[in-house]
This record gives sequence, structure tokens and C-alpha cells, in this order.
Amino acid sequence: MPLYPDHARSRILHKVHVPDVVAGLVHDGLAPLVALAAVREAVRRGSRVRFLQVLPAGLSDEDHAGVEAALFSIAIKALHAQPRVPCTFESVVGTPGTTLVEETRHAALLVVGHNAPESHAKSQVAVAEYCQEHCSCEVLVVTTP
Repeated sequence: MPLYPDHARSRILHKVHVPDVVAGLVHDGLAPLVALAAVREAVRRGSRVRFLQVLPAGLSDEDHAGVEAALFSIAIKALHAQPRVPCTFESVVGTPGTTLVEETRHAALLVVGHNAPESHAKSQVAVAEYCQEHCSCEVLVVTTP
């Protein structure tokens, strides 16, 4: 006797991996809007949302913990209307643009704010612009309303 009915077994065998939607959270004041947009896109695509915060090098342990707590709070607020969306929370130390590009190699979508400037190759380049030029995934840029 089969463990699952035919229709259930069919769904299990045909489950397809859907790449993540990544909420690229940097210190640009747009993290709450980025998180909300990422949750919306994850629901629309049927994927997991990966909250990825890029932290600058040199933070004390206390500051690092504070920033991670703030990330968790922002993510929880964004998930409030969609509590069943699978998600992960990560903090990575690095340069925002290059780190987001590297961390989204296998993602379906990166959601990032418009305002975050970063020094790259001796010129000010917006993180969003850098990601649009270099990411292998789709990039959604969130601006202030």
C-alpha cells in the first residue's frame, strides 16, 4: 500500500525549487520598504524571502547585535501580513554592492533601495546601479514614495 495517495505523491515528486527573493538591506533608510517589496515578490513568485543585511567592517559586537536586532524587527514587520512566507535572516560584513552581487548568484530577484552610495573604483556609484550592472539575477530598485 503506498504511503501517499497518487495525487499527493504527484505533488511531492514534481515540487520545483524556486530561487529566493533577496531583500538587500543596507544603511540607506529604505530597509522597511525593501523588506515589504521583497515579501510581496516572494508571495507572487511562490519563493522564500532571504533578508540579507550588509554591515560595514569594524562594528563592535554590541553594534553588530543591535543592527541584527533592527533587521529582525524590520523583517517581522514586513512579514506581518504574510506570516507563512518562508524566510531566512542573514548579516554579512562587506561592501554593499559587491557583497550583494556575490550573495545573489543563485537568486531569482534582488530587491534593493535606491539611495545607498558606495565608493567603487574611485567614484561614487549607487549600490542599486552597481547591482543592476553586475547581478546575474533580476534587480528591483525601491525608491521613496
